[in-house]
Amino acid sequence: MWWRVFSLLAWFPLQEAFLTNHMETITVEEGHTLTLKCVTSLSKAASLQWLTPSGFTIFLNEHAAFKHSKYQLLHHSASQLSIRVPNVTLQDEGVYKCLRYSNSVSTKEVKVMVLATPFKPTLEASVVKKQNEEEHVVLKCSSVRSKPPPQITWLLGNGMEIFGETHHEFETDGKKCNTTSTLTVHTYSKNSTVNCIIRHKGLPGRKLVEPFQFEDFVYHVLLSFTLVSVMEDSSTLEMDKEEEEQTTQDPDLTTEANPQYMELTRKKSGILLLTLVSFLIFILFIIVQLFIMKLRKAHVTWKKENEISENTLESYRSRSNNEETSSQEKNGQTSRPKRCINYITKLYSDAKTKGKENAQRSELKGKQTHIPESIV
Repeated sequence: MWWRVFSLLAWFPLQEAFLTNHMETITVEEGHTLTLKCVTSLSKAASLQWLTPSGFTIFLNEHAAFKHSKYQLLHHSASQLSIRVPNVTLQDEGVYKCLRYSNSVSTKEVKVMVLATPFKPTLEASVVKKQNEEEHVVLKCSSVRSKPPPQITWLLGNGMEIFGETHHEFETDGKKCNTTSTLTVHTYSKNSTVNCIIRHKGLPGRKLVEPFQFEDFVYHVLLSFTLVSVMEDSSTLEMDKEEEEQTTQDPDLTTEANPQYMELTRKKSGILLLTLVSFLIFILFIIVQLFIMKLRKAHVTWKKENEISENTLESYRSRSNNEETSSQEKNGQTSRPKRCINYITKLYSDAKTKGKENAQRSELKGKQTHIPESIV
């Protein structure tokens, strides 16, 4: 209950202050920095407060209402509270309020307008032909995502600047706009030029210019016309062939051929035949070149394989010769000690047999020398 009474008592001086406030307008370009200053001339100390367009508090004196906010404090004193908003977007647009609290409450409103500067325009040209009318060129100059809509004019080669048919189309948010201006040209020369000029509030003292030269356009038109004529000639040739086939199939039909028409068709068929023959020759040349390249690659790989096989054979032969010599040397080294051992064993056995024979002879001699006396 007391809270309601207090809010009602506080609302009356605020309402009186809102009725006596004054409005200030600030225009800032998108992506730039916005600076808001609130200055009071009161001699007594006062509390200052900045509010967002939606009514939330940004700063109360030097105290920030949000911990993580893009609003920054520039200066605070008893008579001034300045803040800034970096990298402004279209969502930052609106009316900001500064409240000054002293014996009475006064307000200051700042209307912030954010401008979206247009990019470099695009210019398109096309040839239009309506029924029972001559051909004419339609130039279309377009600018996208600008706020507010830009002003598009056309500067002719003689220095005259005129307006075209302008069309504005706003995006879903209703803020940024896509603008198109159309200019219809009935007569022109190759040296004629037209410039599309864009003026905008976000371009003070400047303008965007997109030039157009009819000389380049005539070249593109002639090129497209020749392509279309070639397509039409090919289609007429096919139709003529079909008609000739139908006439040959139906002998009852008789037609009187115009000599000029027959000569024209012969020339067209000759040109078509020449182009087809040249195209086939070109394709055959490409195929021959590819075949020659493949043969060269195969020859190179064959030579490499032959060299590798010869090297492997030589290495194999050298290895086999080395192995044979090493085996012969090993066999010779093992046979020599065996021969020595056999020779030593033979000598030992001969010496042993000789020793036995000598012992037997000595025993026989001893028996013969010691004859008993009785026998004597």
